[in-house]
Amino acid sequence: MKAVVKYSLAGILIAALCVGMAFLYRNVRQETARLVCGRLEVNFTDSLQFVSEQDIREYLDENYGPYVGERLDSVGLARIEDMLENRSAVKRAEAWTTDDGVLHVDITQRAPVLRFQNGAHGFYVDDRGYIFPLHPSYTAPVPVVEGAIPVDVPAGYKGEARDERERAWIAGILAMNDYINSARGWQHRIEHIRVRRGGELLLTLTGRDEEFIVGQPELLPDKFQRIDRYIGVIAPSKPEGYYRTVNVKYNQQIICRQKDT
Repeated sequence: MKAVVKYSLAGILIAALCVGMAFLYRNVRQETARLVCGRLEVNFTDSLQFVSEQDIREYLDENYGPYVGERLDSVGLARIEDMLENRSAVKRAEAWTTDDGVLHVDITQRAPVLRFQNGAHGFYVDDRGYIFPLHPSYTAPVPVVEGAIPVDVPAGYKGEARDERERAWIAGILAMNDYINSARGWQHRIEHIRVRRGGELLLTLTGRDEEFIVGQPELLPDKFQRIDRYIGVIAPSKPEGYYRTVNVKYNQQIICRQKDT
């Protein structure tokens, strides 16, 4: 009998607890439903300057509509995130609300690693080869590759290059940039990267007059080793400024051309 009483009391307590939790949950939901959005707070997770807090506010005002005064549980957080991530310079947006009536938005900008410039037309790429437009008032401090860029990028375009050969060429340039940044001594030796017709690369090194013909962005460690060999072995045997171009694009060859030929 005692066991029956014991289990009955336990059942009553559990039932009462469930009723209490349901009541509390309903009250919390009702209270939340009464909360409204009072303001927007924008936070940037990086130091880039492609977009500003004012840009985000104006963009949401124009594309989302009123959110101040809207019930917190009615604010379209997923819609806001998708909308902001549709901007070319925004890589990720995270939106949430807090009980003090604040709509929070965290912005992670797309970080460029290279800028490509063909005359007045240019674009950035990130480390995955994602293309996005230049900014009208902010220039990212990244290396510039300029000249006859063999990639067709319409004004304002964002996304990967549309042609497989173009994607492969950009991937090769990114691999070269990685090599320059990781190989000892090369990061501060490259002064200028130029592209001539056909996508071939020409390099100018700091403190040197020669132009180094690298060719297509492939087999880069071997080509840079040949440049090193030229500088360490061949160049010292000739007067300063003797050669105009040094061609290292062919396997196991270093072809030097004098300035007067």
